[in-house]
Amino acid sequence: MATFTILFYISALALACVANQSGVNPGIKARVTQRGLDFATEIALGFVDKAVDDLSLPSFSGDSPVKYNVQNLNIDSFSVGNTRFTTAAPNVITPTIDNGAVAASADFSASKTFKVFGFSFTLSESGRLIASASDLDLSQRIGLGMDANGKPTFSVGDCDSDIGNLDVRVEGTKLDSVFNFIIGLFKETLKNELQKRICPAVKGALLKQASTVTQKFKLTFPFVSGTKVDLGLVCNPEATGNEFIVSLKGKCFPSSMPNLAFPFVAPSMPAISGTSKMACISVGPYVLNTLLYSMWNLGQLEKTFNVDKIGSLGDLSALLPPLAVIGNNPVQIVVRATGAPSVQLTTAGIGIDVSFEAVINAVLPDGTLQHAITASADVAVLAEARIDNGKIAGTIQTLDVTVTDAGIFPAELFNQLIQAFLPQAILPAVNGITEAGFEIPSLYDFRFSSASVAHKQNALEVCSDFASN
Repeated sequence: MATFTILFYISALALACVANQSGVNPGIKARVTQRGLDFATEIALGFVDKAVDDLSLPSFSGDSPVKYNVQNLNIDSFSVGNTRFTTAAPNVITPTIDNGAVAASADFSASKTFKVFGFSFTLSESGRLIASASDLDLSQRIGLGMDANGKPTFSVGDCDSDIGNLDVRVEGTKLDSVFNFIIGLFKETLKNELQKRICPAVKGALLKQASTVTQKFKLTFPFVSGTKVDLGLVCNPEATGNEFIVSLKGKCFPSSMPNLAFPFVAPSMPAISGTSKMACISVGPYVLNTLLYSMWNLGQLEKTFNVDKIGSLGDLSALLPPLAVIGNNPVQIVVRATGAPSVQLTTAGIGIDVSFEAVINAVLPDGTLQHAITASADVAVLAEARIDNGKIAGTIQTLDVTVTDAGIFPAELFNQLIQAFLPQAILPAVNGITEAGFEIPSLYDFRFSSASVAHKQNALEVCSDFASN
């Protein structure tokens, strides 16, 4: 099933909707290039290859130039040969086979009446008919759409097939050589009959598999930190210029709170750059904002940092007596977000603004915690993303912390304390998380390969090839 599913998403990754029927901006836009379409064709027609093998076709009969009856017609083997992919507006893709091969066999009976010198006699026989063609051309139009839930829909359109040359022989008769001659008299008829039956066979195989896929097709995929991402379509896919275009919702939500409401909507996104890769996928800030909003609602934006020693506080202890409890003791810092972070995507990187509360405790020799101070701060982060070993990772380029409330203490003095923690504790700890990276989810049996990341205004763009797992 996975090999056929690629028709829906791998061959439908692209730029945008020309007409956004839903009036909703996508969170993800993508473009598949000709290389991506060729990859999709290879996978999809490989499935057709297997599905058509050993397929039984309807019987047929005729009486010109001989009387014949062909039953139990079976396609014994089918191979796709060379493949290519074309598109047609608004939402049609056409995989094409050139120089394919097909072999078929059937039970047959035939008779021919001859007249010689006023006498007539009839030859009749039955046996096994063996046919093969090595220059089969076939094209099948496939329409992609969407249902009310954003699930891709699949329709099979016109199909054209042509057999350039057909070799036919008979086996199992008492007069094989004679009947091979007779069969040769209506070989063209046999070729036309077989040719007419190939397209219905391909269509039937595609429709059967499409029904299975659409019934089991998932719109949501597990993401990170107990969340899922909704990859339902925002509008109908569109074919243009030998590329295929799609726009996806890209909404992340907690697995345990699927109906969580978000206080923002997806903004508009820029066009995707050209690429030599199979596809480019553009992720908008909506994806990251819904992810962080979900993580905040799940209580996951809280982190404890342990520092062995922060050095002498000097005059700060005199100015801020509660800090005297720290002394040379280890320090525990609990940092929690007081609201959901806000993400901005720019050419410089990924910007994140968030308000935090920091609780600083001294860890006494007996292991107990002695509260020193609680403060609130606004944090601004600028990070650069990359893809390493199948994971999307990042490095914090800048981390600015501004204390907004330090209780009874002057915020400006407390800012000096926070700055002491940044280079030796907080920044390395955060980078330790982001640089480890998050696994990029696979779509069924396919993964990203040779991927690269580009930062754009209001988008994070990932261009990649695809490979089977």
